[in-house]
Amino acid sequence: MTDSAVVQLKDVSFSYDGVPVLEDVSLKIKRGDFISIVGPNAGGKTTLLKIMLGLLKPGKGTVRVLGRPPQKVRARMGYMPQHATLDPLFPVTAVEVVLMGRLGYQGAMGFYGKQDREAALGMLRKLEILDVRDRPIYSLSGGQRQRVLIGRALVSEPEILLLDEPTSSVDAVVETELFDLLKQLNEHMTIVVVTHDLGFVSTYVKSVACVNRRVGVHPGRHPGAEG
Repeated sequence: MTDSAVVQLKDVSFSYDGVPVLEDVSLKIKRGDFISIVGPNAGGKTTLLKIMLGLLKPGKGTVRVLGRPPQKVRARMGYMPQHATLDPLFPVTAVEVVLMGRLGYQGAMGFYGKQDREAALGMLRKLEILDVRDRPIYSLSGGQRQRVLIGRALVSEPEILLLDEPTSSVDAVVETELFDLLKQLNEHMTIVVVTHDLGFVSTYVKSVACVNRRVGVHPGRHPGAEG
């Protein structure tokens, strides 16, 4: 893997119960990229993301993240799943959700210290939602809730941020706000985002990976895109 590549897949294949989902996928994501993964439903987008995270193991091929197997560097990746498993009736506050991202960080195993709480509050401040820190997550607007979930993914100070359909349940205004935020974050981290809306995100991202069992990579329309 070259020094500039933070994620590299080589000849990766994956099947669910014998049904091929990904076939001979080779993909390299460079440091500082903002790449969108697009494709049809059941085309393998989320599967590809989970393989990068080390949550799924390919049946064939090799995966390296930051030069190592993804399971070894998971603490250096932030992840926002498509469907966050938060019970809307459970009385958890915004700052408590962000604190969840510190579990296992630098040895923290279920006990949050002063540094963890300061990091969580600092992240809410950075995301411009510090004022909702003590509000139950279910009482927040869609945009506020998404920012809290991004905060949970960021509070462990990752080098790579991976998001699965982060705007699937929000309106166009919130979608624009979130991608403006991701554009700012991309100034100092690599971002990988699964989305269904190529027309919208192509003005933000630097490259696009089209996934339908196989993968093809194309430049985006962002001014920083290659090509």
